[in-house]
This record gives sequence, C-alpha cells and structure tokens, in this order.
Amino acid sequence: MKNYSCFNHENHIKTKDFSIEPNRDLIFHLIDCYPSSPIYQDVINEYEELKAEALSVIDPVAIIQFGRWNPVIASDTYQADTPSCYVFMTIGDKITQLYRSYFNEGNYLAGMLINAIADDYLFQMDNEVEKIIRKECLKKNVGIACRLEPQKDIPMEAQKIILEESGADWELSMGVTEGFMFTSLKSSGYILILSNETGVMNYEHDCSNCDAVNCKLRKPVNTNSSTRFANTSSAFIDVVQNDKISRIDCKPDESIKEALDRQGFYMSAYCGGRGTCGKCKIKLENGNLEVSSQDKNNLSKEELEQGYRLSCKAYPKSYCKIRLISGEEKDFEIVSDSNVNINHQKENVTENYAIAVDIGTTTIAMSLVGLESGHNVETYTTVNKQRAYGADVISRIQASNNGKGILLRSSIQKDLLEGFRVLIAKSQINKLQVKKIAIACNTTMEHLLMGYSCVTLGVYPFTPVNIKTVKKEFREVFESDYLNAPVILLPGISTYVGADIVAGLTVCNFDQEDAPCMLIDLGTNGEMAIGQKHKILVSSTAAGPAFEGGNISCGVGSVSGAICSVTIDENNVNYQTIGKKPVVGICGTGVIDITSELMKNNIMDETGLLDEKYFDHGFVICNSDVGSINFTQKDIREMQLAKAAVRAGIETLLIRYGVSYDQINTVYLAGGFGYKINIQKAISIGLLPEALSGKIKAIGNSSLAGAVQYLTNKDTKNRMEHIVAISKEIELSNDKDFNRLYVENMYFN
Repeated sequence: MKNYSCFNHENHIKTKDFSIEPNRDLIFHLIDCYPSSPIYQDVINEYEELKAEALSVIDPVAIIQFGRWNPVIASDTYQADTPSCYVFMTIGDKITQLYRSYFNEGNYLAGMLINAIADDYLFQMDNEVEKIIRKECLKKNVGIACRLEPQKDIPMEAQKIILEESGADWELSMGVTEGFMFTSLKSSGYILILSNETGVMNYEHDCSNCDAVNCKLRKPVNTNSSTRFANTSSAFIDVVQNDKISRIDCKPDESIKEALDRQGFYMSAYCGGRGTCGKCKIKLENGNLEVSSQDKNNLSKEELEQGYRLSCKAYPKSYCKIRLISGEEKDFEIVSDSNVNINHQKENVTENYAIAVDIGTTTIAMSLVGLESGHNVETYTTVNKQRAYGADVISRIQASNNGKGILLRSSIQKDLLEGFRVLIAKSQINKLQVKKIAIACNTTMEHLLMGYSCVTLGVYPFTPVNIKTVKKEFREVFESDYLNAPVILLPGISTYVGADIVAGLTVCNFDQEDAPCMLIDLGTNGEMAIGQKHKILVSSTAAGPAFEGGNISCGVGSVSGAICSVTIDENNVNYQTIGKKPVVGICGTGVIDITSELMKNNIMDETGLLDEKYFDHGFVICNSDVGSINFTQKDIREMQLAKAAVRAGIETLLIRYGVSYDQINTVYLAGGFGYKINIQKAISIGLLPEALSGKIKAIGNSSLAGAVQYLTNKDTKNRMEHIVAISKEIELSNDKDFNRLYVENMYFN
C-alpha cells in the first residue's frame, strides 16, 4: 500500500511510557461487583493478590500517526487526503493468555478480574493518549472534528488501514484476522478527522451512538441534549393497538416507550429501557424514526427496513404513526395453584366473600374465596405490568427513585382493580359482598403499591419503610371507591424477605414443625428459609433473571411457545413448548433442561465450557419463525451465576442453622418456576443438592395460599406474626461461608 505523506508531520509518535494504576472501583463495576454483592470482600482479597501479576504482563504501546485519509476507505463523507490522525493502542497478548489460563483452570473469579483489569488499563491508556494528541494538535495549529471507530462509524476494514498507516503492522508485527479483528485481542484503534478550527477538540468516544450497548464503560446518555430534537415542541404519535388508534404526545426529552408508559400503554421491558432486551418492539407505519445503535444490535436488517424499532430508543422529531408489536404477554403461564393444605376455619357469615392477592415481581394471582365455606370461587391471573420498568426489583427501585414512583403505583393499582372487576363479574356476585382483601407480596411491591419511598431499599443497610401488618381502607390503597372493604397487607421479615415468604412459611406449617424444613422460592431473587417452630433463618440471594428467561439470548418469560423442556439424544434435540405452540424462545425451565442435557451429552464440561464447535455461536436447539434458537456460552455463564448463588445460599443457611442435609425433613419448592421445574435436572447441574433428593416437594403458589388462609382462618394472623418474631435474616453479602461457597458452586456437578 502506498504510504501517503503525513500532514505536517514526518514520523509517527510511539510511546510505551504509561504509569497507570488500576481503578479498582471501575474494575469491580466491570464484573458487576459492588459493596452489597455477596462476594465483595472475597473479590477485594482476590484482586489485591492478582493486581501485581496482571500488571507484570501488560506491555502497553501506543502509536499515533498524523496523515491524510486513505483512499481505500474513502467515501462521499470522508474523501481521500482529508487531514487525519491514525491511533493504535495495545497492551499485548500476555494478559490475554493469563486470564484465559485462569478460565481454563475453572477459576472464573480470577479470570474475570484479570480481564477487567486489562479493559480498565486500555481504557485509561486512551485518556493518556488523548493528552499526547491534544499537545500535538496545538503544535500543529489544528483541531479535532470527530473520532471515527471501525464498525460503528467506518467499515471494519479500517482496522487494517489503521495498522498500515500508523506503522503498527511492521513495528509491532500486528495483523488482522479474516474478519478484520486485531490479532492482539486487547487492542484498539480509531481515526481522528482533523480540523482547521483549533478550538474544536471532539476527541471522546460517543457512547450515545455506540453499538456496544452492554459495555460497562458506557456513559449515560444526556436525554436533554439539544441535538436530539430540531425544536423543543412535543411530537404527536398515533398508536395502533389491536386495530384501535390512539393519539399520544411525546415530549422532547422522552422516548416513545416513556411516552407510552406515561399515558397508560404497557410494553414489557426486561432491561428497564436500556435497549438491551429487545422486548419493546414497535413498527413505524408513517413518519420517520432514526435507527439507533440498539436497533441494529437487536433487530435484523430486514426488520429495520420494514420499520421496526425499539420504542425505548426511539425519539421522534415530528409526527409519526406506530403499531405496538410486542409486550402484551397475554399468554403468560401463571401458577395460582398450590399443593399445600389450607386449614379453613368457617365464619358464621353467609354469602360473603374475600379476595386473596399475590403480587409477584413478574405476575399477579388472585382468588375470590367464600368466607363461610373457605372454598375458592374464582381465580384471576395476569402479568405485573410494572415489568415495563424492568424485570427485577432493583430496576423498579431505581425507576421509583428516578421519579417514576407515581407511574409504578398507578400501574399496580390499575392491574389489581382490573383483577377485582374480572373476579366479581365472572362469579356474578354483588361487589358489596366482598368484605376484605389480603395481599401477600415482596417488600418492594408493597412499597410501590403503598406509595412508600424506595430510597432506603436500594442502599445499605436496606431499610424498609414498613413491613408490619398494614390495614387500610380500600380508597387509601387504590385511590378508588370501587370496593368498600378493608385491605390487609401481610407482614414481612426484611427488605428482601417479604410477606410472600411469610405466607409460604405459614401454609407449610413451619411454626408447628419439630424437625427443620426448608422453603426455597426461585426467581430473580432466590429467597429461602430453614427452621421449625422455635427458630427460623431466612435469606435472599440475587440469582438474576435467568430463571425467568431474562439475560438469556433467546430467553422469554413463561409464555405460549416458550421452550419449557428439552432432551438431547446424540444429535437429536427434542423439546416441548408451553401450550404446544410454535417456538418463540426459551423460558426458565427450558434453560435448566438445556444446561443439564448439554452436560449429560458432553457438549459442555463441568466448568461450563461449551465444545469448541459451539463456542462462537452456541448450540442450536431449533430453527423457528423467529429465527434460530441458540443456547450460547454467555447463557451458560448466566445460568452459572444464578445456580451458584442459590446453591451457596442453601448451604450457608444449613451451616448457620447447624444442621446437615440428612436432618432436613422436607424442602418446599415454592413459586411458578419451582412448580414446573424438572427437579432431577436441577439436581444434575448442582442447583439443588443431591443429598436432598426425595425430600423436595414443589408446592406452587404458596404466597397466594397463605393469603387465602389468612382470610379463612382466624388463627393465621397470630401464626404469621409468630413466624416473623422467630425469624432472623442472614445477610449473605458479608458472609464468609457464602462467599466461599458461591465460587465453589460455579461448577456444574
């Protein structure tokens, strides 16, 4: 390739003079480890031991070459001979070899830390290189118009040009792969367009226009940026849903999804509007919506051409017409049944009723029960539409603290009022016959329903506003006169062990047991308890959303068409879907099955490493109308984190209670996920202990069953308060045994 003459500069600038101290806070952020994380102290200890080893193998080099735009990548926008600057940085291959060696040994924590140290170092190198470039620009009396990065702004082929123009190809023996990736993994390169305006220094990477939506170094987007809108007036949007057209307004600082949320439309969004889950899809039928980097990441080229966009990243500048495509989740499979005996105590009231409610993070279940008979008259289930603000309680807490508390409260009020109306209409009773309502829910859901502040829920020491039994008039809770019945919110134990667990402990008779039992509720938070009538220990561990299909590449909730069970026989993959409908993705029980079957068939080893031929693109379960359904190495990683947290929590409670597995009488597996799970496959991957096999009983919705029992048995109020009184929470975040067991249980065995 011809070496084009440099712009006022004869030779490139090469430097190895970097004195960079790793940023521990940033490194911990890269691996999602915070002071509240369960292994925080262990990670600190491991980091201190590894830091020197990592720094010893980092070999930083930066090469800067002022020149002109190479004609090979010339375009109408950037023409040949445009004044440019080529920048290449690397920290060498030894650091990559080091963290890979730890991963291969099964030491995931060490591998993740060294990988994060490498990323942090390269990030800080960029800041140091910027200082050098700014000084050179001042010398040359030029400015920087913009920064262009391969794949995001210019073709990937530009990586090869950067090496050749900077001289890094011959100076560092650096090359590119067939896909134009640098042969040294921990390297980066970009091109700066130079300007005659010396005061312009647009050097920084633009996170708002970057495809790397999951990057932990990503800076928040300034939603009030004046460049987003040509003017400051609202845009009107016509929304088509079920062939009905509604007109809404979208403020200048709002995404379409935020406008929809504000005006009562429901769009599911596991990621809470960060543009990573792809669940809030809309179709543009008229007008214009720019294609965002998140659109490119989640939607196919064909979908983009057809007008599909993610509503959370769509900012209209003028009128447009959209059709809602996803997010209704009408066919969500919700468990309202339970396999526990409820002790009904008849009241001498004829033809009066009560409503029991279970508010889960994902779903809502209700039962209309006869106060005289104690029997279930009618059941209602629906999705908790607060999912529009994120799949887990942390997302909801953050949304509430960011000014959306009123919207979250309104959402759950609307869901519950709709449920009450349906129950009464279907059972054909007079609403005046409803005499009381009992609600069991986790602590965050209670705070959002009652309009309590969530500020203290998300920061240490995680203090709730109120978790005692609450009795309020219907109007106070729902801001409606639809019913005239008192509303009782059942008591909880702590911020992360709420009334839903107390309800489960009650119907499982923990307060009457002589031998210790366990209750495990598997979900985004893995809540668990161990105990008997004199003493109960409870805890909660952040399992993540993998059990509910979240953070899984083809993951979905328990909706019709979700793959819920899988067997692999040699090369044949057999699967079943919910409702026997066409495949739409993989739900939580399917994730457990696939993981178990991959290990059973030696497609994945006990460390979670996929066979080499599946490593890049994952194991194909099937091809469907929605595309190829793959289970990837990243998905396995999500499963590892979830199952390690749950298993470590179980074993920590056993240690703290001072009992062994053989002393446990019964293990009650609560919740919809536990009700549907293949227990033997859960044991085979180490999610549940082999030693408890034969003692595990899936009981379904014990939270709703507890609320029903509260309404139909006068003794239940005192029993629940007794259970709260004898319960003690074990904080796993700073528990030494939990930290150790969490790392040990990363293995599948």
